[in-house]
Amino acid sequence: MAGSVGMPTELIIYSGTGPDADPWHPLPQTSARLAGELRDFGPVHSVGSPDELAARLDDAAVLVVNASANRTGPSPADQQFGRLLDGFLARGGGVLAIHSSTIAFPGLQTWHQTVGAIWEHGKTFHPPLDRTLVHRTEVEHPIAAGLGDFWVEDERYSGLAFVDDLVIEPLYVHEHEGVTHPLVWAREHGGGRVVYSALGHDERSYESPEHAELLRRSTEWLRTGIVREQS
Repeated sequence: MAGSVGMPTELIIYSGTGPDADPWHPLPQTSARLAGELRDFGPVHSVGSPDELAARLDDAAVLVVNASANRTGPSPADQQFGRLLDGFLARGGGVLAIHSSTIAFPGLQTWHQTVGAIWEHGKTFHPPLDRTLVHRTEVEHPIAAGLGDFWVEDERYSGLAFVDDLVIEPLYVHEHEGVTHPLVWAREHGGGRVVYSALGHDERSYESPEHAELLRRSTEWLRTGIVREQS
């Protein structure tokens, strides 16, 4: 892909700030770790607002969303983000949504439908952050081919609310008090590809080599979608 004339090659990290951040997630630090793990795929740029995103998105093959929210309603910039997202997916772009992105852009249906799930206050929760074993499912997918279970020190989101009763086939799950909860899934939506990983609370999560490999494989799968679309 890097040698294709006119083909978007950049990775853009939307790193939440202001209304797209919260007091509990160190987004600048985790965005920096993501940039480091994904740098071999091409130029990586971090942006912090829809205006900055609009200026770079035409050159992007993959959009990584590492954002959150400490609010229950939309901000004025959310609709702009949603329009940019729709156009990006329509041309075959890939979206990698990380951890607290299920909290981001509250009320923005286009985002919720893209990820496929949201953090529902009063329903969704996570056990205390600890070192835990996450489990590979039997779902066949290029991202997880040949991978197995792995240990990671992280929060484990549980009880996420799936949009429009969406049925997903998770690549990774965790178990809590006898209930299995999806952690990582991949899907096609709006003309593009989407991966959501509920892992990635802070920098400790990225110290797991298997988690880092999962993110790299996800990025590779996501960026091939735009090659397919434009070939």
